[in-house]
This record gives sequence, structure tokens and C-alpha cells, in this order.
Amino acid sequence: MPRATLFVFGDQLSAEVATFARDRSANLRVLMIDAHHLRQASRHPLRRALYGLAMRAYADELREAQVEVDFRSASSFSEGLREHLEEFLPERVLVHQPRGRRAERWCRDSGLEILPDPFFLTDPDWFSDLVARYPRVTLETFYRHQRRRLDFLMEGSEPSGGRWNFDQENRQPLPRDGGAWPEPWRQPLDDGERRWLAEEGLAHLAPALEYWPRTREHALHQLDDALERIVPFFGPYEDAASSFNWHLAHSRLSVALNLGLLHPREVAEGVETHYRAGRLPLASAEGFMRQVIGWREWVAAWHRRRPASYRRSNALEATRALPASWRQLDEHPMACLNAVFAHVREFGWAHHIERLMVLTNAATLAGYDPVSVNDWMAHSFLDGAEWVMEANVIGMGLFADGGVTATKPYVAGGNYLSTMTDFCRGCVFSPKERTGSRACPLTTLYWQFFVDQADVLTTVHRVAPIRRAALARADLPEIAARAPEARRLVAGEEASGPPSLSDATG
Repeated sequence: MPRATLFVFGDQLSAEVATFARDRSANLRVLMIDAHHLRQASRHPLRRALYGLAMRAYADELREAQVEVDFRSASSFSEGLREHLEEFLPERVLVHQPRGRRAERWCRDSGLEILPDPFFLTDPDWFSDLVARYPRVTLETFYRHQRRRLDFLMEGSEPSGGRWNFDQENRQPLPRDGGAWPEPWRQPLDDGERRWLAEEGLAHLAPALEYWPRTREHALHQLDDALERIVPFFGPYEDAASSFNWHLAHSRLSVALNLGLLHPREVAEGVETHYRAGRLPLASAEGFMRQVIGWREWVAAWHRRRPASYRRSNALEATRALPASWRQLDEHPMACLNAVFAHVREFGWAHHIERLMVLTNAATLAGYDPVSVNDWMAHSFLDGAEWVMEANVIGMGLFADGGVTATKPYVAGGNYLSTMTDFCRGCVFSPKERTGSRACPLTTLYWQFFVDQADVLTTVHRVAPIRRAALARADLPEIAARAPEARRLVAGEEASGPPSLSDATG
């Protein structure tokens, strides 16, 4: 009989964990818990369905490999663990390093023995040494060290192509005709998956679930497909977005990675192989590699070092409540928000430009409370996780940490979206107008932001020219008068008519 238990979270469905579980010398039984408290209404229903299918498939694969698995439903992890301990009396309960602080705290409080983290490429001790060597470890500093250390897209000690990044080539706007994009990978559900969905009252989610991997085999197939058909087109249009196409040339591999079904090394090695074989342009290879071994690893490394108090950062003192229309992903009067809400509502996903330059941009300009925005996005996305959302939302998206993560606020008015996307075409608001009833709410609030946050942004050198231009505008009184109405519109409220000057001081 197994003498020890290996607890596996729903985001640890990895080949590395499976290999450890199959090691006969470890004498392990695997425990997996479908915790009812994670089915809370605020989470996207697709998230619950995907995790349910993926966890059950993983348990079945372990059983086929002759691993004993105790898969149980319980009101909470604590209840499930207590029931398991009473039934099986293991001598020890092990768990691989959880990726979030709350999960780690629960493991320690529950007496679980924490094993090393097999899910990332960056050793915490190596990152600590890097932090000690530099006054500030920016993403660019980290990324270049990663390229050298891991030997990806390198020619000896120099980067392939003689450059570390190809940002200039990778900033093309959406083509005027909308462009032609590869169809996204999908895998039809089998009879067993459909049966479980029906039993759980989730059968209506089957069409959307086809776009996401539920097994290791699915994830490997999606990776191969992405490298062959999609990533070659990623680079040039990685900053574009479309109201008519939810995926463009984005790989959508983040879901498989965050479930543990893929390891980042597999993805990086695939990029390297396809580039060397001449099947992947260098600009696309570099832009994609930056996301995998750069940004993803960087935010994970910082999450491990930062205290729990980081998530309460609020440098801009944003306190407005997140509107109900956002939580419910309702139809929205602004075309950009309406399009992205639809993508999230239907697929539980939006690519990084829609998250950064639409959702968190609007939230920053409207002054929404950072914790509320962070938790809403973590619950609304299939790849949402504590460890990745904090840096992406609190740090980069909302600038709530005051520049610890990003070197400037990522805010923009309607003109940026008009250039890079098709969101503004046919919208009732004009991206070029700052004032008046047709003014784009983002354009109005963009200029008002630099006035309201002038003192906070004094030392943020990258936005100094914009801040000075904002403070020098002759139409500041009209912008201030329009701002309350613009905030109502971002909140999803219908226009209440032209504002008066008195609204600005209300």
C-alpha cells in the first residue's frame, strides 16, 4: 500500500508531476480534489468546466499508468484533505510548490511537505542573484540574461540577427480589410466529456471548450499546430486587435501552460527548432520567445519574491468600484469594450492587447480599484492565475505599483485604438474628439488622467512630454466637464446628454 500521498492542484497537470507520481520507489497515491468553493459564481463558467474536464482526464491517465488516484469532490480543499487522511492514513502528504501565495499558505498551514517547483525555467536562487547584481531588474535585463543562459535564439554570445528585439517590425496595425488569419486550433469533445458536462448542467459550453486542450495529448498537438500555422504570423500583428476575430495570430498556448499541460521549455525549444529550420521568421520567433522565457518567467519570479501586500498597491489612489456591467460582461455602448467583453464572454479569453490596451487601459483611466480589477480578470480568464495576474494587472495594466513593474502607465486614448484596431469603425464615439457628446470616453479620460495624476507622474520620465502637453491644453475646462460623463460611459451606462461645467466639480 502507498505510504505517502501526492496532492495535485488543478493547475499542476504536468508530465513532470506524472513522472514523479509513477516512480514506484516513491510509493505514492495521488490526491486530487474538486473543491466546490472554487465553483463560485464570479468565476467564468468555462473555467470551471475546463478544469473539471482536464483534472478528470489527468486522473484517468495516471490510473492507466497504474498510479493509485483518490479523486474526490468536497466543499473545500481542507475538507477533502481531512477525508483522505481519515480514509488512507498516509505517513506524509507531498505537494509540488504551488504557484500562488494563497495556495502555498494553505499547504503550509495543512502540514503538507512542499517539493521543488517543476513548472518554470527560472530557479529562484538564480533570480535572487540577478536582483542583487542590478539596481533594477527590468524585463529587458532579465530577458537578455535568459536568452544567454538558456541559449535560445543565440549565435554564440550574440543574439540571432544581431538584435535583441524586433519591436519595430512587430507593431503593424490591423490591415484595413481586416486581414486573413489562420483558423484556431480546436479538438472536438469525446462522448465521456460531453456526458460529464451534461451531468453538471454545462452542456451548452461544449462548442467553446473545443478551442482549449483538456489533455496532455491535446496540448502537444496544439503546440505543433501553433508552431506550424500560427506563430509565423504572430510578430507583425502582435499589437493589433479586431472586433471580428478574437484570436488573430495568437497561439493561445497560455491556457495549456497555466494548466501544466505544457512546459515552457517545450514551447521555447519548439520555437528554436522551427526558426533554425527556416519555418519561422526571426521577428515572430523573437517576439514569441520574449513572451515565453521573458515576460512569463519574469512575472513568476517576481511573484515569488513579493509580499502578499503587493496586491494592495494603489499608487494612483484609484477607488471607484468596478461596475456591474464589467463583472457581468454585458453589452457595452463603447465598441472596443463591447468587442472584448464578447470575446471573454464566449471564449473565456482575450489576447494581451485587448487586456492591456482596452480593459486595463479603460480601468486605469476610469480610476477603478486595482484589487477589484485584478480579481475580476483572474476569474474571467481561463488562464487567470494569482501569480500572473498581479504583475499583469496591478503592475503593468493599472500602474498601481507606481512603476515597480512597468516604466510608464500603459494608457491611451481612442486614437491609439483607431490606429491599431478596427474597434472605432462604426462606434458612436469619435476617437479624435476630446470634448462634446461624441467624444470618445477614452480620449477624454486620457487627457484628464495626466491632469489628475500630474504629481504622481512627475518622476515618470517616459510620459513627461505628454504630461506637459496635457497641462498646457487650452480646452482643459471642457475636458474636465466631459470627464464625469466619460466615466459613466466606461461603466456601461447610457449617455445622459451633454454635460455641463458644473458636472466637473460634482
